[in-house]
Formats: sequence, structure tokens, C-alpha cells
Amino acid sequence: MTEIIKKPVIEYVPDELPVPNWSLLHPDAPLPSYTRNQLEEQCRALAEALGYAKNRAMAADEIMSGQSGQLIVQNMGMEAMNRTLFQKEQPKVNDRAAMFPKGFGRHATEPEWIQQKRALEDETRQKEVDKAARKVTRASKKARKAELEERWKVVCVAHEEAVVNWKAQCEVLKKGGMAAKNLPKKPKRVLKASLVEEGNEDGSDEESDSDDE
Repeated sequence: MTEIIKKPVIEYVPDELPVPNWSLLHPDAPLPSYTRNQLEEQCRALAEALGYAKNRAMAADEIMSGQSGQLIVQNMGMEAMNRTLFQKEQPKVNDRAAMFPKGFGRHATEPEWIQQKRALEDETRQKEVDKAARKVTRASKKARKAELEERWKVVCVAHEEAVVNWKAQCEVLKKGGMAAKNLPKKPKRVLKASLVEEGNEDGSDEESDSDDE
């Protein structure tokens, strides 16, 4: 549990940061009665107090940002725990629960009970057959994919060789005085999609694995 929900980290504004002199907000006498020197001193004191307040406000903002991050992490842990508890609290549906609804006993010789049991057995066998069929389908698709990759490698190698031969042929023709516009065109490589379409034409249409996802 301690790994799911992280412990909070409590932080405070550091004591080494000076506290502003808040009494400056309420001067002892009206400002018009101050002399020039007194006003200058008052301005210096206010500027100093404002600097202290700024430093403490910045520290408080950093602490609040960290606390918000902690709340997000803790909420993620709570959601994971709630999902786990919800799954554990859900009743498991099995053959026994289906054959004995609400926990009440039944006569094993009742035609309805026998029919229901046979239906459950047929359903179980069908699930096994479907599972085996999906396994065969996945293996077939994996084999087709590996075959396609091998064919694609062969196509790429053949295309690279064709390009090398084309370049050599063009060099010979250029030396013979042929204009560039009359040179043979560069060999094109077939698209990989065409190999897939060719495989599909052979009856290898891919099937969806959405039932197993």
C-alpha cells in the first residue's frame, strides 16, 4: 500500500527568508507631514519590505506547485487501488454460480438442470475450439509476415543491383555521346503493398485479432 499511495511531503517557507515589516502599511503620521528625509527613509523601507515579500511569495509558489504534483500522484495511486478493489469485489461467474443461482441448491436430476449443464459444457468446448482456431490463425499470419519480409529483402537487393547496373550503363552511354534526356530511366522498385496484395490474392487475407486483444 505504501508503494501505491505516496506519503505527502510537508514543506514550509524557509525561516531564513526575512519577514517583511508589515507595520509600514500603517504609518504613524500622515505622509504630508513627513520631511524629505523621512519620506526617503520610508521609501527605502518599503522597497526592502517588498523585496522580502517577493522572495517569500516565490518560495510559497514553488511549495504549492510541489504539493499539487503530490496530489496528482496520490490521486493516480487511489485510482489504481480503486480499480483493483473493484475487480476483486466483482463476483466471479463460473459454472457453479450458473448452475446454482443465488446459492440455492437444485436437484441434479431435473431436466432443466441437465439441459443447462450440457449447454455449459458445449459452450466450454466451443470456447476451446475457437481459442485453438485463433492460435492457428495467429501462427499463419506470423508465418506470412515473415515470408513477406524475406520477399521484400530479395526485392530490395535486386533493386539495388539494378540501380548499380543502370548507373554503369548510363556512364558508358554518356561517354559515347548520348544526351542525358535519351538515357534509360532509373529502375523503379515495386511497392511493398503490392507484395501484400499479391499474397492476399493467393487466399491469405488477414483476419482480425480483435477477439484476443
